[in-house]
Amino acid sequence: MARAALTPRSRGHAPLAAFRGAAIVMAMLLAAFAATIAVTLLWQQQRWIGEHEHRRDQVQAQALAMAGVQWARQVLNDNVRANAVVHLGQPWALRLPPTPIENGSVSGFMIDAQSKLNVNNLAASGNAASAMQIALRRLFQQIGVPLTLVAAIGDWVDADDRVGGPGGAEDAYYRSQDPPALAANAPIRRITELQSVRGVEPVMLGRMRPYLDALDGPIAINVNTAPPEVLMAVAGGLDAEGAAILVAARDEAPFTSIADFRARLPRQNLIVDESLIDVRSHWFIVTIEARQGDTLARARALLKRSSTSANAWPEIVWQTIE
Repeated sequence: MARAALTPRSRGHAPLAAFRGAAIVMAMLLAAFAATIAVTLLWQQQRWIGEHEHRRDQVQAQALAMAGVQWARQVLNDNVRANAVVHLGQPWALRLPPTPIENGSVSGFMIDAQSKLNVNNLAASGNAASAMQIALRRLFQQIGVPLTLVAAIGDWVDADDRVGGPGGAEDAYYRSQDPPALAANAPIRRITELQSVRGVEPVMLGRMRPYLDALDGPIAINVNTAPPEVLMAVAGGLDAEGAAILVAARDEAPFTSIADFRARLPRQNLIVDESLIDVRSHWFIVTIEARQGDTLARARALLKRSSTSANAWPEIVWQTIE
C-alpha cells in the first residue's frame, strides 16, 4: 500500500520539474534577448550620434573653408590695388599656416594665376595666339611633352574647324573615336579638361599642370611671379641659369615695368614678345583647407580683381568645395 501510495506522487513531480526547467531556460532567453536589444539600441544610438557629429563637423568645416575664400577676397582688396605692380613680396603671397580654432584648424594660400601660361590665349585673334604657340613649344620642349600637343590644344579651344597643324584634331578625328565625341571649340575653364584632347595622356597632363592655366581672354604672364620654366618659355634663348638670375634679381627688387624686365635680362639679345608679359595681375587662385574634428574640407576659387576700380571686391569666377 505504501508503495502504491507513493507512485502517483512521484509521477506528479516530473511535469512540474520540466516546467520549472523550461521556465528558467525561457527566462534566460528573454534576458539574453533583452540584453541584445539594449546593446543594439545603444550601438544604433552611438552610430547616430557619430554620424550626427561627423555631419556637423563636415558642415562646419565647409563653412570655414568658404569663409576662407571671403578672407582671400578681402586680402586682395586691401593689398593689391588696381593696375599696381604685383609681386611675391606682397601680403597676398604669404601662406596662412594651420591656425588652431575650436575643434580644428584652418589654413590657406593664394597663387597668381597669371604666373602660368594661359592656354585660352590660343583661341585669341592676332598676335596673342601665335605668341602663345611659341611659348608653349618652348615650355613643352623643357618638360618633355610632345610639341604636337600645341596644335591639338589650340584646335580644342579655338572656334574654327580647321586643323591647326601636325597633331591637331577637329570634329572629324573625335567623331572617329570610341566613344565618338566632338571638339570643344571653346575656351576651357579647368586645365583638367585637356584630358579630352587628342594625345593628352595623364602623364603629360601631370607635367603640364604646374605651368598652365585657363583664364578668360588673352592674358599676359606676370614676370614677377612666373616660375623659371615659364620665364624660359616667354624669353627665347633664356636658359636655366639665366632664369635663376632673373628670379634672384626680382626677389631683391621686383620688376616695375616691362622695360625694367628687359633691362635686367642676362643677355640683351634674348627674344621677348612684350605682348606676352606684364608686371601686373588680376587673376588669383585661392586654396583653403579647414579641419573640424576628423573632417577636412577644401575650397578652391578663381578670383578676378578689377582692373579699373580700386574699391570693387574681387569677383569669384568659379569655386569648388570638397
